[in-house]
Amino acid sequence: MKSRILFLYNAVAEEERHGHYGECMTFAQAAKIGQALVEGGHQVLHLNLRSPVQLEEFLRAHGPFTIAFCIAEGFLALPSTLFDGTGTPWVRKILEKRGVPATHTSVAGMEVCRNKDETYQALAANNIRVPAHFTIRPEAGSIDQQLKAIEEMMQFPLFVKPCGGGNSIGISEKSIVNNPRELEEQVYFLLEDLGDLPILVETYLPGQEYTIGIIGNEEKTVLPILAFPRDEKVRSFQVKKTSFTRRHEQEIITAEDPRYWRLYKLAVDTFAAVGAQDILRIDVREDSYGTPMVIDVNGTPTLTESSSLPYMAAQAGFSYSELINHILDTALERVYGQRTTEITG
Repeated sequence: MKSRILFLYNAVAEEERHGHYGECMTFAQAAKIGQALVEGGHQVLHLNLRSPVQLEEFLRAHGPFTIAFCIAEGFLALPSTLFDGTGTPWVRKILEKRGVPATHTSVAGMEVCRNKDETYQALAANNIRVPAHFTIRPEAGSIDQQLKAIEEMMQFPLFVKPCGGGNSIGISEKSIVNNPRELEEQVYFLLEDLGDLPILVETYLPGQEYTIGIIGNEEKTVLPILAFPRDEKVRSFQVKKTSFTRRHEQEIITAEDPRYWRLYKLAVDTFAAVGAQDILRIDVREDSYGTPMVIDVNGTPTLTESSSLPYMAAQAGFSYSELINHILDTALERVYGQRTTEITG
């Protein structure tokens, strides 16, 4: 079955990859993913997604499509959609309206995955451990009163992050706050930088951090798990950008390690709790007692060659091209009941 694939992504020139565009891919990185899809035997049409109108017009002019391989986080002409939690569901709503199925998680699942407060609610409802947290909502009244409530309810150190998105926009070393002054400064900084969006304030977990990749639907594959160096207190954009240079300090956890099976169950349970499809990357961090807690889920994990998920897949025997096509085939099987290729990873 040769498929006609619409490849949707957000790419900018290397010199533009900062600020709100910091986690967009480069054109060269997008080309490598597109080439992998071609190597899978598919016809691939690229669209660097800029606006809803552009997507609507492209679908009318170039459809029909078998499926959209959709890793776009939002719309480049509407930068807030890249980080406020609205982008990935919005893109999928347009595709759904036009009758184009998409890879990765559905509209409803993305609305959970891309809003961390909703993620935590879904996980807690399924008895999955998350940090103690408080959501600051600008529309709910005085920010100062909400900050005071946090100081009365929670103990420092705390971690401050935007509710929207699954990337590292708004996260830095200053996200760890140790007193009321630092908390106030970081909250107001995010409100000024990102706009009046909800902000999650949670208990800072001082233990080791892990990332877990899971692919599948009815049958799921949990890839070898990546444990990050203990001295990485914050996985900021800059840390992630250079993470591949510290691979020798990172630990791969496989099925021979008892930790793998505890994290395996956590991953499978999380996948179900947020309503994920096809692929999910889950970030977990241990508290001071070594208890793992989910701190983020990403329905559109980064797939550039040097990123964590392809690295974990390589430990399981997948080439880069095989990984990209395995994700596509997983979605095609979900939508059409059959794969286009057999993967031997």
